[in-house]
Amino acid sequence: MICGGLSFATFTPGIIIFRWREKEVYSLIFDIETVPVGEEDLSEEEREYLFRRAEDEDKENRIRSMMGLWAFTAHLVSVGLLIHEAGRAVILFTGEEDGEETQEVEGVKVKFRSYSLAGGIEEAERRILTEFWRIVSDTKIGPLVSFNGRGFDSHFLMLRSMILNVKATRNLMGSRYDYSNHIDLLDLISFHGAGRLYSLDFVCRRLGLSTPKENMKAEEVKDRFREGRFRDIAFYNLQDVLAIDRLYRRLRETLGGVLGL
Repeated sequence: MICGGLSFATFTPGIIIFRWREKEVYSLIFDIETVPVGEEDLSEEEREYLFRRAEDEDKENRIRSMMGLWAFTAHLVSVGLLIHEAGRAVILFTGEEDGEETQEVEGVKVKFRSYSLAGGIEEAERRILTEFWRIVSDTKIGPLVSFNGRGFDSHFLMLRSMILNVKATRNLMGSRYDYSNHIDLLDLISFHGAGRLYSLDFVCRRLGLSTPKENMKAEEVKDRFREGRFRDIAFYNLQDVLAIDRLYRRLRETLGGVLGL
C-alpha cells in the first residue's frame, strides 16, 4: 500500500515496517505506554531503597504511582509510531500472541502488530525495542516528534534498551534547541521552560482537537494490562500519536515559520 512515496512492508519478522519509494525525509511521531513491575518482583533491598523516604501511606502510594514511569521499575507495553507526512502508523504492543492487523482510523492506515507474552514480558519488550530501533534508524526518518518525549519517552526507551541488552541506533534525547533530531512539542509550547507546562489532554481541549483521554486515562493502562485488554492499550496509544500529530500540524501551520519547524 503506497502513499506519498511510502508503503507498508509485508509483515515478516526482522523486516522494517515502512518501505520507501522516493528520496524524502519524514517526521516520525512517537509515544509509549508503560506499566509498573509488581512489588513482589523487587527484592527486599530494592523495596527498602524505593520506599525509604515514604513517611506515610500517602507517600508510599505516590511512589507506587510513579513506578510505572521509571525504566528500572516498569515495562514497555506499547509503542506508537506515525509518519506525519503520509498518514501511516504502526502500533507495536504486547499481546497474547504474535499477530498483525491493518485498520483505518480517522483516515490513517494503522498496522496493529502484537508481540506474544508467552516468553515473558521482558522478551516481548526486547522484540518491540528491536523493531523500534530498526525503524528509527532508517535514513528516511528525519525528526522525531513527541509530547514530553525528552522528559519521559526518550530516556525510558533508551534505559529499557540498556536493561534488556538491546542496541540503540539513535540518540532520542538530542538537544532541546535542535529540531533536526527531536521536536518535543511540550518543550515548544512552554518555550523551553519560559511558559507554563500543560498536559496533552488540556492543550487538545483548548484547541478544539480530539483528545485520547476521552476514552481512557494513562493511569488506567496498568489495570487494562492486568485484565489482558492489550488491544485497548494499543488503541489508546494510537489515540495519543494521533493527538500529537494534530497538535504538530497546528503548530507548523501557525508558528512553524518563526520557530523553524
